Amino acid sequence: MSSDTGRLSLFGQRRALLADKLHAVDRLSEHLRFSLGRNPYPLTSVGTLDPVALESVSALIERFGKLQDLLTGVFREIVVLSGEDGSDMNRVLARMEKIGILDSVDTWRSMRLLRNLGAHEYDIDDVGKTRFINALAADAPALLTIAAHAKQYTRSNLLA
Repeated sequence: MSSDTGRLSLFGQRRALLADKLHAVDRLSEHLRFSLGRNPYPLTSVGTLDPVALESVSALIERFGKLQDLLTGVFREIVVLSGEDGSDMNRVLARMEKIGILDSVDTWRSMRLLRNLGAHEYDIDDVGKTRFINALAADAPALLTIAAHAKQYTRSNLLA
């Protein structure tokens, strides 16, 4: 097998992997939308929610984090399939901003920071928990928009 054939095969494999990731983005986006619609955000207090509503809040947190993690992988694949180096996340994010998937790298980073704070902090204060969940719910539509932009760009430019 020539090196060109091997590269084409690797390129095809990466495209197939990206297509699979996009299917997962579709699925997770729908799940996040569902979780977002289960409670009337903004919440007044997490402490007053019944167990079913609390479970929906937990699902919102988990699905937001999973979608954001998955999109990070999609961003890297877009960059690599475009012939660029995907090892530096700062460059990857800058590229996503340049091609219009992200409106702002800073917005992405602030969503990431919020998600990470919630994933690693065990706030026992109801006000703090409620503020975090409301902020996550407020950011969810922007994350869904980013997912839609990534799917549209990829399907138009890399998988067409």
